[in-house]
Amino acid sequence: MTPDSRNLYGFYLLLGVVYLGGLCVPLMNNDSAHHATIALHMHLTGDYASLVTQGEPYLDKPHLLFWLAAAAYKLLGVTTLAFKLPSLLFSVVGVYATYGLGRVLYSREVGRVAALVLASSLAFILANNDVRMDAVLTAAIALAIWQLAEFATYRRWRNLVLAALGLALGFATKGMIGVAMPAIAIFVHLLYRRAWRALFDPRWLLLALLTLVLATPVLWAYHRQFGIDGVKFILWSQNFERLSGGRFGTAGGSDPLFFFHTFVWAFLPWSLLGAAAVWARGRELVAARLRPVPGQEILTLGTIAVMFGIISSSGFKLPHYLNILLPLFAVLLASWLVPRMRAPAPRGAKLAQGLVWALMGVLALALNAWAFPLDRVAVAGGVVALALAGIVLARPAHGMARLVFASVVVAAAFNFLQNFNFYPKLLRYQAGNNLALALQARGVDVGGVRHFGARANSFDFYIGQLTPPVTLDELKATRGPVLVYAADAGRKAIEEAGLRVEELAASPEFRVTRLNIRFLDPQRRAETLSRHYVLRVSGEDRQ
Repeated sequence: MTPDSRNLYGFYLLLGVVYLGGLCVPLMNNDSAHHATIALHMHLTGDYASLVTQGEPYLDKPHLLFWLAAAAYKLLGVTTLAFKLPSLLFSVVGVYATYGLGRVLYSREVGRVAALVLASSLAFILANNDVRMDAVLTAAIALAIWQLAEFATYRRWRNLVLAALGLALGFATKGMIGVAMPAIAIFVHLLYRRAWRALFDPRWLLLALLTLVLATPVLWAYHRQFGIDGVKFILWSQNFERLSGGRFGTAGGSDPLFFFHTFVWAFLPWSLLGAAAVWARGRELVAARLRPVPGQEILTLGTIAVMFGIISSSGFKLPHYLNILLPLFAVLLASWLVPRMRAPAPRGAKLAQGLVWALMGVLALALNAWAFPLDRVAVAGGVVALALAGIVLARPAHGMARLVFASVVVAAAFNFLQNFNFYPKLLRYQAGNNLALALQARGVDVGGVRHFGARANSFDFYIGQLTPPVTLDELKATRGPVLVYAADAGRKAIEEAGLRVEELAASPEFRVTRLNIRFLDPQRRAETLSRHYVLRVSGEDRQ
């Protein structure tokens, strides 16, 4: 390896510190804590075939993430670490699969740079902080595409088996998108190469059969809980309901450029260089009239173009839909960077990255000096030490290589601040986890806690049980005291009913996954907050 490529391992260590910090950030409402409580239901009841949320059947997403989390609860207890660790381990697989894809399409050096680009991109890091399906799904899709590309090149049976595993894992995570995207990728790849014999290889049928066999546990579980309609949903209806909006709503549906501006922040600090790589590859393909050119490929750009078109036409859009494309963007960018790594960085690249670094620096200051001022010496010292270590690692490099490594340092420092300062302070305004900690600190027995009106999945997760609802009539009829989780409106209704109320704990509440400038402004933050409580309510001693 060249000296520059040896330094990659040092940068992985720096990024590793950032990822480990994310393991300690409390779970966020709604999706992350919501998914964690579905796994908690499995853990508490021993029913691993049923998807249940807040006492109701949950049809939307398959079982894999919940199975992984429930298994981790068995080993590590019901903790933040247990829920997040499987996604982090899958992310390691995703980074390695991105390396493998870059290697098979181009070279080992392209693979190494692609893996580093992916590991340092903002949305990929965030997927291991606010854990949903995305880290597991992205890794499964990257694994499947890598192994399909390996099979197309070397025709080895083991690649076919591993591709089937990746396809089945993707399906078990989020349905048919985990199968469709790798299928699109390999079809585009073989079509561009005019590999007709490979395109019509009968072994693709064996791949489909093996994938179906590996996906059988999920299909069986859907049939057991929902019948044939559940199987039809996960095989067909789910995808079209999201495309049309359907029961999922129309978030982002009216914005045809939604994923273009999402890409700008999701792929930081590589967004502008990534756009340049896409433009350059597009021009090369047009100049060659889409004819195969030695050393070129269309798998990355072709799949990105098709998937961008599909998700952009959806009536329901969320930013994390873009995550599954990040490995392909990383390989495409690395293939553009590597031939230039030993040359002086072009002026345009310097200006682009300088602008990105400045914007990330301003954002870091806004979030960690204005919104939530950094006040812990250990965190300040940690970010300085990390930055200095990155500078030392980048120093031997020259030209474009130094620009690339400097971008990784900026990404590491930015996300270190987020994981060790911004998110921990932000989560002080999510009532569920804070109320659970407050009760634990007081040694309160939470065995019979109920929720009235308001409910927080994070509260359920951190007390390790699923709180059932309670009505006013039930509270009035109960002779002994009852612990109740309630918001302002719920507390008012209980007091107006003439019940005796003792406040055990209170916490400010804000939906932290939907930040706005009023909340971030310390002077106006109080205007955006409500309050949640844990109350001891008694129906026997009326006021």
